[in-house]
Amino acid sequence: MNHETELKLQAYLDGELSESEATAIREMLARDPQARSVTDALEATRTILLANEPELKVPETREFYWSKIRRQIELGEEQGAVANAGQAAPAWWLRFLAPAGLLAVLIVLIALSLRAREGASPIWAMDDGHEIETPLEETSSFSFRSEAAAMTVVWVDSHRE
Repeated sequence: MNHETELKLQAYLDGELSESEATAIREMLARDPQARSVTDALEATRTILLANEPELKVPETREFYWSKIRRQIELGEEQGAVANAGQAAPAWWLRFLAPAGLLAVLIVLIALSLRAREGASPIWAMDDGHEIETPLEETSSFSFRSEAAAMTVVWVDSHRE
């Protein structure tokens, strides 16, 4: 039995088929034992589900139940508003000092890294201080420093043909 036929049997039990389709399903049930067993299983499942579905009753009326929920929400909103009102906004000088202090710390760190002791490697250097002297007038050079490889490459071009 294919899936579409099983769906047709379920629709038949739910009363969702037209009269001509329902007649065709009844004829199929009369001649096909497998279709009857599927239909019997579906009917048994429906009976078990309907018989064991719990019905819960709220002790209060519907309006009273929802009004209790609404009051709890409103109470929570009022308490939140009172808590927010109790927190004073920080003074203008505090809002100014926080970014100013951060800026001062950054300036000090940059100044310390640029003014490294003699022989010590700076944390951050603007210029590595390499200078190339050459007797040739039409000479240019390019340098590349790789910290990962710990080496410097200098390309010197004399523009000679």
